[in-house]
Amino acid sequence: MYGGEDVTGVVIDIGSYHTRGGYSGEDAPRMDTPSLVGTLENEGSKEYFVDMMLQIRRDRMTISAITDKNGYVTDYNGLDMILKPLVVDKMGIDTKEHPMLLTEPSLHNKDHRARMVSHFFEKYQVPALFICKSSVLAAFSCGRSTCLVLESGANTTYAVPIHDGYALQPSMIKYEIGGNYLTKILDEFLASKGTTIVPKYVITAKTVNGQFIMNYQKFELTTPSYEAFAKQEAVCEIKEALLHLTPDPPMGETSPRTDYSLPDGTKISLGPDAKRIPELLFTGSSEDNAFIGVHKMIAEAIIRTDLDIRKELYANIVVAGGNTLIPGFVERVQQLVPEAAPANTKIKVIAHMPVERQLSAWLGGSIPVSYTHLRAHETSLHLVCRLLLEKKKKKKK
Repeated sequence: MYGGEDVTGVVIDIGSYHTRGGYSGEDAPRMDTPSLVGTLENEGSKEYFVDMMLQIRRDRMTISAITDKNGYVTDYNGLDMILKPLVVDKMGIDTKEHPMLLTEPSLHNKDHRARMVSHFFEKYQVPALFICKSSVLAAFSCGRSTCLVLESGANTTYAVPIHDGYALQPSMIKYEIGGNYLTKILDEFLASKGTTIVPKYVITAKTVNGQFIMNYQKFELTTPSYEAFAKQEAVCEIKEALLHLTPDPPMGETSPRTDYSLPDGTKISLGPDAKRIPELLFTGSSEDNAFIGVHKMIAEAIIRTDLDIRKELYANIVVAGGNTLIPGFVERVQQLVPEAAPANTKIKVIAHMPVERQLSAWLGGSIPVSYTHLRAHETSLHLVCRLLLEKKKKKKK
């Protein structure tokens, strides 16, 4: 309820990999697009391309992210290019009439928050605005007000203790390890084996009368940023198709090899070495020597909290983020956390189905904004936290 009337809120989740938006109270966002913008300069003017238009190669078009590696928006003009055609035009939203909830990284930056608030009030003239940490919203999406959220996305991985709906910032742990890092390692591995990844836009023919014919086109005016974008997309597809975590880490050369066809029809075979790449999330990485593995992140973050809530945090470990969609990830967390936790501690890992896990921040934001009986002086997140606590007390009775 806003201003005495029932008004549907709008939830915008601006991530470092994808930006999602939709009406509160719905089961899924209405728009889900890469957090990238294509820019084409022509005679002093600029033309912008977003969403599916990024898949079409254009001479001299550059690709850039609207956020930095930490998830903070750095290109507000690019953000507008994403929101206007997809939220304002396609969804038909009058931003002057709908309150908005925006997500932010768990380790927020005051300057970033102030800039975000100023931009949405001045540019979109929203009547009300609420900014909330993505980890808190992920907790709400699982019906938890006190838990430990393990959030692993494209560029970063967080272990965030949540207590009564508030992120305990002094206790949270963050490492710059995510899905893009695994994609980079896989790309380097393929290059070391002599495998060349050819972007799809280069290929003009694959088969003729059942016979494979390679036919590549050269585009001299393709920018390095677009070439890197197209190549990363191809490597990411290989990662999502083949890489997985087994119940026990692979040992030696006993793991079977897996064949895969590249966009140009070339077949490659990945063995145990490639399949060990996701293990870096649990064994550490050369990118960040201090990284200790996600299971140890969980234990260390919980140790930093008060002794009174540690038991409840271990019993409510929420897994969220696109990087956790690697097959076997949740099972491995459940397997290894007890090794890092105190003896005889009850461990429970809570995870949505893969699609919902990827959308957990947006789904968590959709819940609080949808309560129509929200009073003007009470923030929506405080209300949801209170309702979850009341529900928990009823179960204990």
